[in-house]
Amino acid sequence: MATFAELKADVINLINRTDCTDTLSGTFVNQAIRNIARTLRIPSLESKYTATVGTSAQTVFNTTTQELSIPGDFLETVYLYTDDRILQRVPLRQFIELTGSVPSSGKPRYYTRIQNNFVVKPAPDAGTVINLIYHSDPAVLTNNTDTNILSIVSPDLVVYGALLYACDYFNDQRKEEFGKTYSGIYQAVEDLNNSTDMATSDSAIQPSFNYEPDLFN
Repeated sequence: MATFAELKADVINLINRTDCTDTLSGTFVNQAIRNIARTLRIPSLESKYTATVGTSAQTVFNTTTQELSIPGDFLETVYLYTDDRILQRVPLRQFIELTGSVPSSGKPRYYTRIQNNFVVKPAPDAGTVINLIYHSDPAVLTNNTDTNILSIVSPDLVVYGALLYACDYFNDQRKEEFGKTYSGIYQAVEDLNNSTDMATSDSAIQPSFNYEPDLFN
């Protein structure tokens, strides 16, 4: 675990340049965090978002349009599910064509993405709980005492990711050297996650990550 101040200090010490200020090192740290979050897929970076039909605010789940709002820190879907099934994501064209072939209301089975919402079909009954598990964007670090999930679970990955941005900024020739260390840490984090999944019974039933590209929508 490392605070924002500790991450910045590590970057400054490792880059070892008099022109790398506290402000610049903080910028490099947050750039690294954003970049890591785009590609690293570990349970620690997953979040859960829940809506109860007819109880949650209409801005969360709209009972007229059957739309579940997408959280602001959303990066990618892992699962959308109710108490008895995982919903199947389909392209928008197929979702529209389902009209008439599935009940108008009942237990939702399908969903698609339209702009900043997930739309489900059939329309769920009041009281249905819809859960979204998704890869989330870690909070930006601002204050020296701030932490986020990446600074807690893998501060060394953040530091070496920040060093790569520092090398770009300063045109520093050590980028390849720092890059090798970064790649090694990244791979170790992924391997640990994969080995943990392999050791659980759930991994024999379903994958820990279901890639659903938004390009189809």
